[in-house]
Amino acid sequence: MDFFLNWFTQDETFPFFIQYGTHDEDLCLHTHADFSELVIVLSGTATHVVDGEEYPIRKGDVFVISNNTAHGYKHPKNFHICNIMFHLSYFLDYQSDIKTTAGFHALFVIEPTLTKTQGFKRQLTLNLAQYEEIHTLIVSLKNEYETKLPGYQTMIISLLSQLFTSLSRFYDVSQKSDSKEVVSIANTIAYMENHYNEDLSIEELAQYSGLSSRHFRRIFQRIYSISPTKYMTILRIQAAMKALQNPHLSITEIALLCGFSDSNYFSRKFKAETGKSPLEYRKYIQGLSNSSITI
Repeated sequence: MDFFLNWFTQDETFPFFIQYGTHDEDLCLHTHADFSELVIVLSGTATHVVDGEEYPIRKGDVFVISNNTAHGYKHPKNFHICNIMFHLSYFLDYQSDIKTTAGFHALFVIEPTLTKTQGFKRQLTLNLAQYEEIHTLIVSLKNEYETKLPGYQTMIISLLSQLFTSLSRFYDVSQKSDSKEVVSIANTIAYMENHYNEDLSIEELAQYSGLSSRHFRRIFQRIYSISPTKYMTILRIQAAMKALQNPHLSITEIALLCGFSDSNYFSRKFKAETGKSPLEYRKYIQGLSNSSITI
């Protein structure tokens, strides 16, 4: 059975929904057709059924289920959870630097993707202090969502940013001995996010991850649906788009700052990704700035 986000919220411009769930009976297998779901177990225990396999879960467990992964719950005992449904790409626009943390990639991207092929692992279990911090945030999130006071969307984005960041920090990848592959890829992605302007080869990235070049390419492609080289290029182009807003930097300077050793190659790659040359993009951004209304 497919669940759609618009079953829970009618606001198509703001892809977010939060609720508390109390399960006294089994919840049948279902998939999320067009959204991700962050689950925080607030109390009790249950059996989490994922693609036909069964896994125990308990209070303090936190996990993310991506779209097209069938899951449900069996044998609930005093089982209460918080469900947060969202489009990850929408909220990443507001907190791009979270992608520099290994915990974010492990919890929100890699584990949910590998769950489809390698089975579910309980990704994160909060200790008491962590649980209290997260519980305070979700209470505030739910209150903002239900009262919908003026500016509530801005408040939700702010609180959700805090929630995602705290959970990413709590995901201590160095202690996930049962998820070495996840740890390796998460650390490598964070390294790429922080060192995109350096000349990094696939072999160097694979060595950093502790995987063979072939296996690194294969698992990276499976998780992110693009090659490591393409991912690095996108990081550089995104950095260049920000740098082009600075009128004091030349195109050549921006190319070098963003990891391109040749400005002509940079221009070709930039146009291939954005549809505009760096100079055309700069003029476009300047035009938007000049036409904006100052309040």
